[in-house]
Amino acid sequence: MAKLRRHHPGESLMRARSAPTALRAAALLLLTLLALTPAPAPAADSASSAPPSPDDTTGLYDRSVLVVDPGRHTAPIRRASVDAAGRFAVTGSEDKTLRVWSLADGALQKTIRVPAGPGNVGKIFAVAISPDCALIAAGGWTADESKPEGIHLFDRASGATVGRIGGLSNVVTHLAFSPDGRRLAATLGGANGVRLYDRERNWAETARDADYGGDSYGAAFSQDGRLATSGYDGKVRLYDAALRRQAVWDSGSGQRPFGVAFSPDGRRLAVGFTDSTRVALLDGRSLAPLAEPDRSGIDKGNLFIVAWSADGRTLLAGGGYQNGAGVPVVAWADDGQGKRRMIAAGQDTLSSLAPLADGGLLAAAQDPYLARLSAEGAAVWTQGPPQADFSGQRRTLALSADGLRVDFSYQAWGKEPARFDLSSLTLSLAPAADGGASAPNQDALPITDWINTVSPKLAGTALPLKPFENSHSLAVQPGAQRFVLGTDWWLRAFAADGAPLWRRPVPDVVWAVNISGDGRLVVAAYGDGTIRWHRMEDGRELLAFMPLANPKAVNQKDWVAWTPEGFYASTPGARSVLRWHVNHGWNAAKSLPVSAIANLHRPDALPLVLREMDTARALGLADIAAARREVERQTGVAPGARLHTLTVGINDYGPKASHLRLNYAAADARDVASALTGDAGSPFAKGSQQVLSDEYASKSDMLRGFETLRGAMASGGGQDVAVLLFSGHGAMVDGEYYLLPHGVDARDRIGVKSTGLSLTELKEEVRKLGDQGRVLLLLDTCHSGAATSSTPNAEFLRGATSRVSVLTSSSADQPSRERPEWGHGAFSKALLDAFHDGADRDKNGMISVSELADYLKQHVAALSGQKITQAISFDDDLFAALR
Repeated sequence: MAKLRRHHPGESLMRARSAPTALRAAALLLLTLLALTPAPAPAADSASSAPPSPDDTTGLYDRSVLVVDPGRHTAPIRRASVDAAGRFAVTGSEDKTLRVWSLADGALQKTIRVPAGPGNVGKIFAVAISPDCALIAAGGWTADESKPEGIHLFDRASGATVGRIGGLSNVVTHLAFSPDGRRLAATLGGANGVRLYDRERNWAETARDADYGGDSYGAAFSQDGRLATSGYDGKVRLYDAALRRQAVWDSGSGQRPFGVAFSPDGRRLAVGFTDSTRVALLDGRSLAPLAEPDRSGIDKGNLFIVAWSADGRTLLAGGGYQNGAGVPVVAWADDGQGKRRMIAAGQDTLSSLAPLADGGLLAAAQDPYLARLSAEGAAVWTQGPPQADFSGQRRTLALSADGLRVDFSYQAWGKEPARFDLSSLTLSLAPAADGGASAPNQDALPITDWINTVSPKLAGTALPLKPFENSHSLAVQPGAQRFVLGTDWWLRAFAADGAPLWRRPVPDVVWAVNISGDGRLVVAAYGDGTIRWHRMEDGRELLAFMPLANPKAVNQKDWVAWTPEGFYASTPGARSVLRWHVNHGWNAAKSLPVSAIANLHRPDALPLVLREMDTARALGLADIAAARREVERQTGVAPGARLHTLTVGINDYGPKASHLRLNYAAADARDVASALTGDAGSPFAKGSQQVLSDEYASKSDMLRGFETLRGAMASGGGQDVAVLLFSGHGAMVDGEYYLLPHGVDARDRIGVKSTGLSLTELKEEVRKLGDQGRVLLLLDTCHSGAATSSTPNAEFLRGATSRVSVLTSSSADQPSRERPEWGHGAFSKALLDAFHDGADRDKNGMISVSELADYLKQHVAALSGQKITQAISFDDDLFAALR
């Protein structure tokens, strides 16, 4: 069963000081390959019933990862729960945290980080606190799609993990403790129904009902232990304490029940819906329909969250319904049949209503917003969103010509304007309209239907987006050669003719986007309250900035800015906001303030990053390596980009190709891999390292190697670099290039075509790797230039991805050479020599791919007379195609 993808309703340079060593240079040549690349869209899969192995952490971040934590949620609060005595509240959010609050004054008691990974992994959709406030249960998207989901159990006082319930077939959408705290009910996404767990049996599953026709989002216990659930199949189900069905009610007309709530006496059950403002009332024991509350005039949006006041005399409902003042809680007196009133509760879709023993109410919304309301509806305390709201700023986000100054607003639709100047690292409020910044150009190309639609068009032709992907923002590059769209899931660049150029995953909705007047930079304002600078050439993120919104202060001037490597500047009040998140397997996660690592505070370097378009050029490689080592020392896990290698060298081809014997290909694979692993001065952490040779280099071994490499790169957020080397034989058969693995049948063309690795297959593997990060493909084979020469093969490989660079050892009609005095093939010999000496032409301590290509072109020709060809399909300045 595919995991649930649906969101809840209502979501509307200094240089290196010394020449690098040979090992360091080998890694540094790849520095320019760094880029943020999109995580692939989730694919449907089925989950096994076994919990994930503690040693198999696929899907989780395998490094320290930067997160922002201003002491409040930064993404929608999905659920809130309170203990029976009304002492504590716990909230769960898409920001991958749980937070424990004091209900007395709204003070944050504890932040609990859950194990997290790229994309959805770690998002919390369901949370419950036990009646005695000792235990917190949380669920949501707790694993990647290849693994079963689970429920985290935490000690409320310490925040420590005390257990994990595994083996769930889909995401957990709702959790509820029974009144005595013994049982825990969990509803699931998809047609997977409800599960029941027992504390007295170490939270083992005791019962389930999987006979559901759709997602289930609601579960509620009565005081005597009965359980009611809702389902998107239109049904409400009633169970006894052993989860035996007692009654079923069908809402009719295909309506989708969401929230359910028993009155305190258990006599009535309220039901809210996602597709209407209807609130149904049912008999608590038979589910027979009762008279519904008056909702005249409440005919837009929905009231999918329902609750009862502690005394049972007032029915409460909320959701996406709005009145002129915001998003209220609708309250009906006299058991839901009496006078109706509106209680001010927030400005965004309500996600939870939790009644309190004193007659008050805790309301949570997706802003994110949290408020305790008195019995009379007055706000006792509130916790508003800590970030700026960039919605409605698609036409007003302004940028200076050099991209160093950005004008934005703290509130939607341009309210509370401000300016951040990276040159001086100053934030000013209500800036003068001095003409120093320009709004995005949105008219230079005939782009239509791009505002909040799934079908933006260029000259009437639809632009290629994913299904259900909404476009929200647009900017056209000066000169109108390119344009950028911001969507729900991606930052996308297109050529003027609509051809896709690159796409980058985004932390949240791209509400606004602009391009600097010099055409170098894309600046995007996101739903998580950050503004981020990207390279126009390839979308790589260079810098991020977060202004903190403080509703209790008139002067909102706290901010933090940082590079992807963690170098930062901030005001004193925001020093602890930027943190390193560290997973400890599937059961726990911790965080460390970036400010705890002194050498990461580098305000002097941030403006240089945008001028140099690269942190390494701005800051220096030695500083990057030192900072990475210090983060690893303090967190136990290295941060940032990892360098992965897959090197293949084949001397022995097996009985059906014994005439293809080579002498030094295996040594090529081994020695190039060794040179690429880096040393203590490398800016890269070590990643996956695979060396395949001879009988361990069959076609299936190579394909498994690609799969292992993809898995290792998956949690890199697009920063990782993969280097692939194939040293051995290549062949041209019927106009297509083949790599020849061990075990190839080289007796005739049919044998090669059926057992070799074709360029078609290689291209697909490289394309999938390119979706995870930068790739450098080194082909040291006969005829390898066929992969990049001016044949159909060339365009085919170029089309793999804009993040792949290819260097080859020979032209399409040439063999490759190896000699005893080299101990290697000519290409690999020159490659290893390049790491030791003259490839760094400009002596800046880094070897770019273009420098490496020039070096190889000259030195391979000097060694063997071979002609080097390569097709390098990104960054015209550093990675131009050479012949």
